[in-house]
Amino acid sequence: MEEHRHIHEERISIAGLIQNFQAWVKAMLAVWLRIIFVAIAIGGLFLIYQLVRKVNYKAETTFVLESQSGGGLGQLSSLASLAGVNVGSLGGESSLFQLDNITELYMSYNMMKETLLTKKESELGSERLITWYGRANKLDENWKDIGVSFEVPQDMMEVRHDSILKKVVKNIRERNLVVSKPNRKLSILSVAYTSNDGAFAKEFNETLVQHVNEFYTVTKTKKTGENLRVLSFQADSVKRVLDQSLNNLAMFDERNPNRNPLKTSALVPRQKIMIDVQASSAVYEEIVKNLEIAKIAHRNNMPLIQVIDKPILPLEDDHMNWYKALVIGMLVGGVLAVGFFTLRRMYRTIMREEE
Repeated sequence: MEEHRHIHEERISIAGLIQNFQAWVKAMLAVWLRIIFVAIAIGGLFLIYQLVRKVNYKAETTFVLESQSGGGLGQLSSLASLAGVNVGSLGGESSLFQLDNITELYMSYNMMKETLLTKKESELGSERLITWYGRANKLDENWKDIGVSFEVPQDMMEVRHDSILKKVVKNIRERNLVVSKPNRKLSILSVAYTSNDGAFAKEFNETLVQHVNEFYTVTKTKKTGENLRVLSFQADSVKRVLDQSLNNLAMFDERNPNRNPLKTSALVPRQKIMIDVQASSAVYEEIVKNLEIAKIAHRNNMPLIQVIDKPILPLEDDHMNWYKALVIGMLVGGVLAVGFFTLRRMYRTIMREEE
């Protein structure tokens, strides 16, 4: 008996849902002309918006970066040990610039400031990118009103210039620049800049990538490069001392061509010069071994940055075809109209029940 009543209640509830759905369909059919009118109106407005709005262009560079998990000088460790060289003192790979750190480097103020102050060729001639940015975003007139021009030497720029630069960099971070890893498992980095000026987007993207990659390369090889410079200087210095010692030995032999071998005191000056030659030779040999290992370390520490794709005109844009814009606008308008009339029907039903 209890089970039969439960089945009966379920049938009543399902029947109620079907009746409510049928009533809703009838209510929507009663206002179908209004729904179509709203859909067409919103579709038309969306089409007009797509036709009059500015098109945004996307300049994107993707490149692969050498993995930092390599062994560095591991392949040379045994050779260096046989040569008596301390590999650690020559500088190995640094974990300073992992891929995530480079992502933040692209968003840094100094890198973007250097990029914005770089001069490039535009349709108006050679000018800084920030001047081009101001014209593309209709900010140049405001800058002129306050007497700010970025076409001056950097040492003549004032606090007003820095203030504008900070605002521009902030806007670029929030609205234009996206730095990401398309695939978390791969060492591929994507740098994308979006602007309503396609030529500017391309120039800014390429210049930023160039500055950051150059900074990355110089900084990553700074330690090994400094070691190489010091060892080269030491090798040249010891070589000069060795050459002078050999020259002194030759001059001594020329001044004393017929020495009496029984007078051992006469051999002391020559023996002293020989000691200098031998010591300089030993030092020079060790420095040369260190120098050759340092050269290999420096070459191995040079990062591999291989560009996969770079921005090429015409750039990818977000322009929408008129028929696609009209269909999407009408669909959105139809859904909004149905939602409005549904809510209005529910409101009226609730008010009648309360009365």
